[in-house]
Amino acid sequence: MEKILLISNMYPSKKYKHYGVFVQNTASILKNNGYQVDVSALKKKDSKLGKLGGYLSFYIKSIFLCLFHRYDYLYAHYISHCALLIKIIKKLKPSIKVIVNVHGNDVVPEDAHDEKFIPLVKSTLPLIDLCIVPSSYYQKVMMEQYGLNEDKIKIFPSGGINFDVFQEIENAKEKLHLDPNKKCIGYIGRYEKRKGWEVFLKAISLLENVKQYQIVMVGVGEDEEKANALIQEYHLENVIKKYPMQTQKELALFYSAIDIFCFPTYRKSDSLGLVGLEAMACGCIVIASNMAGPTSYIKNQENGFFFKPRDGKDLNQKIEDILSMNEHQIKEIKDHAYQTAKAYDVNDISQNLVDIFNGI
Repeated sequence: MEKILLISNMYPSKKYKHYGVFVQNTASILKNNGYQVDVSALKKKDSKLGKLGGYLSFYIKSIFLCLFHRYDYLYAHYISHCALLIKIIKKLKPSIKVIVNVHGNDVVPEDAHDEKFIPLVKSTLPLIDLCIVPSSYYQKVMMEQYGLNEDKIKIFPSGGINFDVFQEIENAKEKLHLDPNKKCIGYIGRYEKRKGWEVFLKAISLLENVKQYQIVMVGVGEDEEKANALIQEYHLENVIKKYPMQTQKELALFYSAIDIFCFPTYRKSDSLGLVGLEAMACGCIVIASNMAGPTSYIKNQENGFFFKPRDGKDLNQKIEDILSMNEHQIKEIKDHAYQTAKAYDVNDISQNLVDIFNGI
């Protein structure tokens, strides 16, 4: 049995249940297909001290596992924060095959903090045997900005969609104590920079007769207090229902209750945007920023809608447009969206990841 050491600075925790879940999904796929997978991963920390201790523990555990076990593959997610580990492990175990899975601002920096890791990333890439990317958008990034040959890049969409979990659930609104006769508009994501939560709130604040709709927001994050303040500023305290981040199974219930799902991120590092696909699988109509990952699968006015990034007024207009659509139009969009999500079914694409490992 071939053995894999998976390392990542992103992994789900009790508080951040959705954070790095795609990393966990890839580990499960490989385990289910006969590989022995040991995981050394850092879960999200809130404080600087917690992050420092977490990284120290993460590095020590990864090196310890490498020293005292034999591995055929080193599978590293999020290269910028694993680059030094890759170099150390490759020096300790020169024969190990290195596969990196890039995801976001590890290779597409959003700010000066991200930029400082790019030289380290570039110096590490010559050590790798293969680079896995979530989308054609990121394949282009790795070829054009990092000079990787196309034969060193494989596309695998971040673990795919588990249709055993993400499926439309009957009576979802009632189960969440929402009014089944009111349209529900929702945001699911972290309260962080460039995730677009403030764009969503702007759009909701502009809705005509907003009280006739149900607005839900699901998530946690360092900017949550800023979000609460903006909700008060827009006088939406009695309109918006906020929930903490949920497990994947719980998220499926929220997606099923939401009629219009807003994906307002304006991060150029959003490599795919699994939340959009999860929402499609559960029967939502998705409105996404017209940039980055979602452009890989959304076809405007066919299986979803685009709005101008960072433009709350345009998002509001798209919401209003959907609210005015008839049932036939809604069903047609939903059917196309479901078929799009189905192309990412984990049961269909799992073999792709196995083939990637088998082909090295």
